[in-house]
Amino acid sequence: MYSMSRHDRLFCWTARRPAKLKIATFKSDWRTLVSSCRCRSNGLKATAHAASIEGTGLGDIVDRGENAKEPADVSHALVEAQQREEQLRLAVEAAELGMYMFNLESREHVWSDHLKTIFGFARDAPPPANILDYLHPDDRAHFDKARRASLDPSGAGTFEDQHRIIRTDGTMRWVHVKGRITFRGDGIERRPVRGIGLVIDITDRKNAEEALAREEARYRALFENANDIVVTLELGGRIVSINPAAKDILGYEPDEMIGRMMPDYMLPEELEGQREVLRRKMDGAPSTQYDLRIKHKDGRIRVLGVNSRLIRDQAGNPVLVHSIARDITDRKEAEARQLLLVRELQHRTKNLLAVIQSLASSTLRDSSGLPAFIGRLHALSHAQDFVAEGATGGTPLRQLLEATLEAFGPRVMMVGPDITIGSGFAQSLALIVHELATNAAKHGSLSSRTGRVEVAWRVAPPDRFGFSWVEKGGPTVSPPDRRGFGSTLISSVGDARLDFRPEGLEYHLIMPLAQVSKQAAKEL
Repeated sequence: MYSMSRHDRLFCWTARRPAKLKIATFKSDWRTLVSSCRCRSNGLKATAHAASIEGTGLGDIVDRGENAKEPADVSHALVEAQQREEQLRLAVEAAELGMYMFNLESREHVWSDHLKTIFGFARDAPPPANILDYLHPDDRAHFDKARRASLDPSGAGTFEDQHRIIRTDGTMRWVHVKGRITFRGDGIERRPVRGIGLVIDITDRKNAEEALAREEARYRALFENANDIVVTLELGGRIVSINPAAKDILGYEPDEMIGRMMPDYMLPEELEGQREVLRRKMDGAPSTQYDLRIKHKDGRIRVLGVNSRLIRDQAGNPVLVHSIARDITDRKEAEARQLLLVRELQHRTKNLLAVIQSLASSTLRDSSGLPAFIGRLHALSHAQDFVAEGATGGTPLRQLLEATLEAFGPRVMMVGPDITIGSGFAQSLALIVHELATNAAKHGSLSSRTGRVEVAWRVAPPDRFGFSWVEKGGPTVSPPDRRGFGSTLISSVGDARLDFRPEGLEYHLIMPLAQVSKQAAKEL
């Protein structure tokens, strides 16, 4: 009986069949450990000096031939086979491959040392009786199905599967298995007899794939749900991909834009700037940030804040442009309004200082003195409160008059529509009403208990604004001996008329409605 090394036992099993001296042809490498047996592998005949032989190898037993090789030839072939086996072993170990072999006829099953290491077995431990016990429960069904298919005589006899294993220490690993089954016989006599395969631990690769899949899923979720436009362009400007935010910001479905040229959606004056941005990126700028005006589907102009960078291939050559674009239209409009407010504030401040300067210089020339100057400043301050609240939206006329004449209560009657006046006219009118009220309290209808004032305003066609101040029930009124600052102030705006009627003072103002909303305070 042949005595074989541990590595070669798979290739020869006992069949307990007596025979005369035979010549056995083997299809795989094996080594003999007895000097009385000379072997040759890979199709060469091997001669055994024994009276009988029990069993067969993986090959077929044939009658003894007369052309058996001489001992020297057989010994040389054995050395070559051993060298090839050692090279194969080193290659398998270097590749960290586990190897298994089994024979269905002898029920022998052999695992390599590295395969045992993959499963957590000791090197001297036998292979498990049932491999399914060491597979993850969720992977057993498809593994067993693939294994049965590989043993099907009508199939190709190949086996390949990726599955999770449970090591002896309870940890889980991923392995990739690839094997081949050898069949014997033809037709209905065809049956599987042995198999060989390789196993590699792919846990690190699987973890990397799963991490990449999670990252891709996260990016896809961000891409699909982002409020900003995420777009990839060819260097020539053709759209490769764009996310659904394009619908919300530009009114286009992504499929409407993919394949089209991005410049088709830009304003013509933006094109040269885009070419310059691309040149900067090609010259090495890591990323570029800029504002871009682009056309909405409905024709409106949207302003996008864009941050873009180049995507390069493995050789470092630029191939695509990746951009993230945020709709900043509202912010740009707010900035424009803010700039307008600043300019308006500067304008109003200059006008206000001019009014105060005029009030001061005129009061100094007038006999009314400091109290009159302070009163006029208070009126101007009242007007400024309403101007500040109205900002660019204007000042409500009724509220301005009510605040200025609040001290006189029901003795002042107001009639007129709700209209809004400009900041400049509000300052001028507040000063005029303050002068009229001050004069009425000193010399006119508000100086007596029965006197009253009727204040009215109206908008008359074609686009004319009228304002009137009519005093009644006060003492007899006569024109002043001289024209003071108050009279000058009252007559300084629009087409103004001041009538000193005996029954009471009347003031009438007519001016274009457009000037009422835009009128700036004059130097008084």
